[in-house]
Amino acid sequence: MAFTGTATVKLVADNMVRITGLSLAAGAQGTISFSAGSGQVKLPANVEYMAYKVSDGTTVQASDSVDVGSKLADSTFGAIAPIAITKAGVGASDFLATLTNQSLASATGQLEIYVKFHT
Repeated sequence: MAFTGTATVKLVADNMVRITGLSLAAGAQGTISFSAGSGQVKLPANVEYMAYKVSDGTTVQASDSVDVGSKLADSTFGAIAPIAITKAGVGASDFLATLTNQSLASATGQLEIYVKFHT
């Protein structure tokens, strides 16, 4: 099972995207990717991921340099279901963030998800 609802994806800073309008059913997973990826929710095409290089010239993989976080956006919702976030991928075409509702008994309320990355 995947995200439920309709995603509203908005670039809110040069290096940050906010996603609202989604929730996760009990035990469900939803995925997020850059526009070239395979996620259920895709970031806008004008959001370009560029590999981050540290001072010694080493390239940092997307799964390490992209930060994905979520919080509950529904103030009327009761208990907060725990959400696990895992990331995989080297670059824009294969980066995939997976959000998993770890509660097998209850859905999440509406989520506010932020994707932040180096520019």
